[in-house]
Amino acid sequence: MITPPVTRLLAGTVLIAVILFGQDIYGALTAPTRLDPAASSAVIVVLDFTPERFHNERLANYGVFAGRDGRVNRIRLRNITPENLARLSRLPWIARIEAAK
Repeated sequence: MITPPVTRLLAGTVLIAVILFGQDIYGALTAPTRLDPAASSAVIVVLDFTPERFHNERLANYGVFAGRDGRVNRIRLRNITPENLARLSRLPWIARIEAAK
């Protein structure tokens, strides 16, 4: 039988794990649904919100920032390696990644 203090300890441990690793796990599980199969080294990253400076700088870590694609929440990236494309698709705040035309 599990005692109440042990139950609270387990609940606290699970809560801390969700806080620390929840976004990474969610991003890894949903990455295939956000990534266009035709995506290559030039992509358009679509966000569901207006990006701030932090988001632009974070995206520039994965490829070369190449401007906007019509709207402010559609960001063009070029020269993305396949490894960086996979890492980029695991970011939970990205709505989808489309192949650039």
